[in-house]
Amino acid sequence: MEDLIMAALSGDAARVSQLLAAGADVNHADGNGWTALASAAGRGHASVVERLLAAGAAVDRPDVKGLTALMRAAEGGHVAVADRLLAAKAKVEQADNKGKTALMRAAENRRGEMVDHLVKAGANPNHADNRGKTALMRAALGGDDTLVDRLLDAGADANRTDANGWTALICAASGDTALVRRLIGAGADVGHAAKDGTTALKRATASGHTAVAALLSSRRS
Repeated sequence: MEDLIMAALSGDAARVSQLLAAGADVNHADGNGWTALASAAGRGHASVVERLLAAGAAVDRPDVKGLTALMRAAEGGHVAVADRLLAAKAKVEQADNKGKTALMRAAENRRGEMVDHLVKAGANPNHADNRGKTALMRAALGGDDTLVDRLLDAGADANRTDANGWTALICAASGDTALVRRLIGAGADVGHAAKDGTTALKRATASGHTAVAALLSSRRS
């Protein structure tokens, strides 16, 4: 059965079809819980994904870490594969063992087009993982202005806090001024303090980002 997973991983559609015709279990999982579908989805092999789904592959079956085929496709930026999985009724809001959804995995891997597709499919931009972090916070930590814009336009809350009381603005404070300005424009609370007293201004100052610190100071006065 591992042959099917390896064939899917390498994108060998002909071999996949041959193995399925010979009776291979389309939903067999290896020791890590990986199935042929998840393997193909993670590599962006759309034709293989199509054949596996037609053979009855379980679209939402998670591996031992809770990751599904859709999450694998999302983090890899494989839009065509994700769209096919969504058409097969993949659960866009299913979360892995860390509480991360496909949208969050797309955001932390800077997959902007994927974020758009998932939001259109109903992904919640304010879903929080087990640490309370949202896709917007992940994008802000990565300093991705465009992705932050996309998430804000999709309805992401600029003032959501994680388990430590951090907001997207605090996450972004060690980045560039354009990103900080965009979050402020979306209503981010400049004076908000995390549980340990950290504010966006304190983080910017500690990180040596004088331009960001000056911007934050001007918005507090």
